[in-house]
Amino acid sequence: MTSQAPPADAARVRARWAITGVYFTVGLLTSAWFTQIPQLKSELRLSDGQLGVALLVPAAGALISMQLSGRLASRFGSRPLVRIGCVTLAATMPVIGNSGGMISFVVALALFGLADGLLDIAMNAHAVAVESALGRVVMQSLHAAFSLGTIAGAVSGEVAVALKVTPLDYLGGVAVAVVAISLVATVHLLPAQTDAGNADKAGYGFRGGWTTLVVVLGLAGAGCMMAEGMAESWDAVFLRTERHAIATVATAGYLLFTLAQFGGRLVGDRLHQRWGSVALVRRGALLAAGGLLLQLTGPGPYWSMAGIVVYSLGLSVLVPIVFGAVGHGSADTQGTGAVAGAFARFTTVSYLGYLLGPASIGWLAELVGLSGAMASVFIVLAGVIAVSSRTSSALVGTPSGQSGGPPDGPVPALPLPDVSTR
Repeated sequence: MTSQAPPADAARVRARWAITGVYFTVGLLTSAWFTQIPQLKSELRLSDGQLGVALLVPAAGALISMQLSGRLASRFGSRPLVRIGCVTLAATMPVIGNSGGMISFVVALALFGLADGLLDIAMNAHAVAVESALGRVVMQSLHAAFSLGTIAGAVSGEVAVALKVTPLDYLGGVAVAVVAISLVATVHLLPAQTDAGNADKAGYGFRGGWTTLVVVLGLAGAGCMMAEGMAESWDAVFLRTERHAIATVATAGYLLFTLAQFGGRLVGDRLHQRWGSVALVRRGALLAAGGLLLQLTGPGPYWSMAGIVVYSLGLSVLVPIVFGAVGHGSADTQGTGAVAGAFARFTTVSYLGYLLGPASIGWLAELVGLSGAMASVFIVLAGVIAVSSRTSSALVGTPSGQSGGPPDGPVPALPLPDVSTR
C-alpha cells in the first residue's frame, strides 16, 4: 500500500502550487493589458507623449503601495494580502478597458499600479515562506510561472485583437477568470501567522529597513532588471537597425528572449540546488555576458538572435536568486516578520533599474550608438558578479567559509503553524 504524505507535508506542497498560480496570474494580467495598449491609444485618441506619461503612472503607484504592503504583510502575514491583491489587481482590468479619456485612463492605471505593488511584495514574501517550509528552493519555478503567464497573456491578447474583441470585453473576461481561479487557489496558501510579525519591532517602519544587505542586493537587482529591460525594449530595434533584419525577424527578438527566459527558469531550481546561489549567479552573469558579446559582434541577424537566446538564459536565473537572497537573508538576521519590509525597500531600489534602464540606453545611444550603449550592460553584469557572495543564505546559498558550492546536506523544512488555520 502506498503511504500518504503527512498533512503538514501535503499543506506545503499545496502552498507551493498555490503561490505558483499567483505568479502565473500576475504575469497573465500584466501581459494581457499590455496587448491592448495600441487599441486603447487609438480609442482614447492619445498622443505619444500622453501615452508615455500615462505609462509612468502604474510604476509610480506600485512603488508607493510597496512601502505600505511591506508593513501590512509584516503585521498580518502575506497570505491575506496575496488573496486581496489577486482579486484587486484582476478587478482593475475592466476599469482600464472601460476608460473614456485621458483622466479616467490615468486613474485606472494608478489603481492597477497600487494593486500590483501590494501583490508584488506579498507574493514574494509568501514565496520565501514557502521555500523555508519546504526546505528547498522553488523561486526559479515561480518566476518561470510568471513568464508563462506573460506568454499566455500575449497570445490571448493578440487573438482578441485579431478577432476584434473590445478591450473592455477581453480584459473583463480575463478578470473574471482570474478572480475565480485565485479565490480557489489561494485557499491553499500557508497560514497568515507563518510570516506575520511586529512591524515596529522588526525594525522597518517607514524610515527603517535599509540594511546593507537590502541596499547591496537592491543595486544588484537594479542591474539585473536594467539588463532585462534593455533586452525587452531594444533587442527588436537592434536587429532592425543594426543587423538590418526584416520586420518579422526583428520582432521575433522579444519572443526569443521571453521563451529562453522561461526555459532557463524551468531548470534554474535544480541548478541552484546543485551549485549554490553564489556560483549560479557568477555563471549566469558570465553566460549573459557571452550572449551579449555574440549579439553585438555576430556577423548577421541570426547570429545576433542566437546571442539573444544565450543572453536570456544567463539572465533568467539572476533575478529569482536575488529576490530569494533578500528574503532569506532578512529572515536569517531579523526573523520572518522582516521579510516583507525588506522586499519593500529592495524593490524601491531594484525597480528603478527596470524603469530607468531602457531610457538610459536610448540616451546613451545618442552619444555612442546603439551597440555601444547596449555594451554598457557588461559593466552592470560585472557589478552583479562582484556582489554575488551576498546572495548566500542558510537556505539557498553557500555556507560561510566556502567558495561557491551548494549547501552542505539537506536543509530541514521549517515547522508550520496549525495548517487548518484559515
